[in-house]
Amino acid sequence: MNKYTLLMPLLSGLTISAVVDTLPMSGLEGPMQAQLQQHWSCYTASDAQARKNQVEDGMLPHVVFDGEINPVSVETRMAMSKTPALSVAVIHKGELDWSAAWGQLQKDGTDADCGSLFQAGSIAKPFTLLAALRMNTAGLIDFDENIENYLLSYDLPPGRQTKANPVTFRNLLAHSSGIARGGYAGYAQNEPIPTDHQIVRGETPSNSRKVEVLNAPGTSLAYSGGGYTVIEIALQDQLHKPFDQIMREWLLTPVGMKQADFTMPLPTSSHSHTARGHQIDGAIVAGGWNNYPEQAAAGLWATATDLAMFLLEIHKGYEGKSSLFTQASIREMLANPIANHAYGFRLMGEGDQLFVTHYGGTVGYRAGMTLNLRTGDGAVFLANSDNGANLGEEFFSAVSRAYDWSIFREERVKRAEQPDAVLKSLAGTYVFPDQGWEVSVVYAQDSLTLVFPAGNRLSLVMVPIEGRPNVFVHESGVYANFDGDSENMNIQLFGQIGQRQAGVE
Repeated sequence: MNKYTLLMPLLSGLTISAVVDTLPMSGLEGPMQAQLQQHWSCYTASDAQARKNQVEDGMLPHVVFDGEINPVSVETRMAMSKTPALSVAVIHKGELDWSAAWGQLQKDGTDADCGSLFQAGSIAKPFTLLAALRMNTAGLIDFDENIENYLLSYDLPPGRQTKANPVTFRNLLAHSSGIARGGYAGYAQNEPIPTDHQIVRGETPSNSRKVEVLNAPGTSLAYSGGGYTVIEIALQDQLHKPFDQIMREWLLTPVGMKQADFTMPLPTSSHSHTARGHQIDGAIVAGGWNNYPEQAAAGLWATATDLAMFLLEIHKGYEGKSSLFTQASIREMLANPIANHAYGFRLMGEGDQLFVTHYGGTVGYRAGMTLNLRTGDGAVFLANSDNGANLGEEFFSAVSRAYDWSIFREERVKRAEQPDAVLKSLAGTYVFPDQGWEVSVVYAQDSLTLVFPAGNRLSLVMVPIEGRPNVFVHESGVYANFDGDSENMNIQLFGQIGQRQAGVE
């Protein structure tokens, strides 16, 4: 995750019982297994306590101003970000090192623990990928065959695909099918839930666009939720089972993730130990959470331990030690990245410090997981807040320092001083016509504040930094670069250019 991805979910709004039978046991032995069986208890390896303490008390913001900020506790950063609950797990040398949970399932509610369920958003996609990978290895599906041969109840509309260059499982899973990019907003508890077919056809009550092949398959990378819903239909047509059952049989149960669930809507039996989503201002999401019938793309509920076990199985496959994934299939999956992306995973770092990483976000939730396939080090986080992406990035950074990783480190800058006249000259309303954004830059109390309006209203106090005139940064890693004069002032934000409207400074 970089400074552009940390807050991109915000800008989308400018346009538009407590005890289980067991926890996952696969691959867990001895004292670790015994401890995990104790009513949602968390786990700490015998030699991991010092590393755990270092992470818990070593939280820093994404951007640190030299000489001004000292590390604080996880709970302190949670309070500052209005995130009620955070659940995490850390992997070290191919083993679960420790897991932990802090906070409440909802503001001022029941305490979260290591059995608490969170929405994991787009992390559903790599789960779908690995289930499909097993089916491909077993010969049940062929990644390179025309997807139309597997679609019995739905036909892709004519587009840029051809018989010679069709849409396939492979390019759908790799986000290179040519299907329009985009994610899903979900459905509030009081809203009707569309079927898969209504979703891909863009029919009422679906709130998403029709699935269309806008580019020739295999020619470009476009992160596409719609492509994964096509996969969802194809797998259900072939196996004649609901998607949650397919995922349980082909991935969740074999890996041992007994709490992870693709059932939609979430069964009422799980509600008592489910974290409720929260908005930027700390308010709870109406009804606790949105529903995501697009299960393959965004329908995963999980615990941090579930995500850790998923990564551990991938690592075992990479080393040729998994009974589920062949070494050849895992290595081929990552062999030909496009723009540092491989089947939805971001490849971060290099050499022995190359991490495969995936993030997820739904309304009120943020999630992330990362794994170094060579060293077997990794980490996951689940947060029940729209502010959770920044908090999760801070957690990854604290883990990076404690475990001596070379990436996910905080950025250090020096604060500069800017005259009030300069600050005032940058104030105004900036419009991004291509993206449909409108952002205000407000001068008050000798500082500049970025204000994101509409349903995701958020204010960020921006700080000028040394050596980069007219560049300002927020501790979350959001940069604003101003350029121009009083008649024609522009702002570069999230890699996009906005122009100040005349007469509104």
